[in-house]
Amino acid sequence: MNARDADALMKVGGVPDDARARREARRIIADKGGRELSIVDVRVEIDMGPDVGSARLRAREGTGKGAGNEVRDVFTVVRREGEWYVVVFTDRPSPPGKTASKVREGG
Repeated sequence: MNARDADALMKVGGVPDDARARREARRIIADKGGRELSIVDVRVEIDMGPDVGSARLRAREGTGKGAGNEVRDVFTVVRREGEWYVVVFTDRPSPPGKTASKVREGG
């Protein structure tokens, strides 16, 4: 994200090169990119099963109004076919045959 490179972000995110992914990559970079973040600490826990976990990142912002500030974020990491990916893309359809989870309010 520091380089504002949509192609690299899509590769790290493990999403196909399609219009939906490009649109979301541009949105993510516009929102969080180009701040010259330097990773201070990363803690990965495989806490949601053998192929899903959490990556807790701490970084220091290098430029802009927030220069020197610490930034914290949590990402989901998933393993597919032996490769680990950081989940940064949310605008993805469910795989065929998978139903979406539902939340019932007030229940």
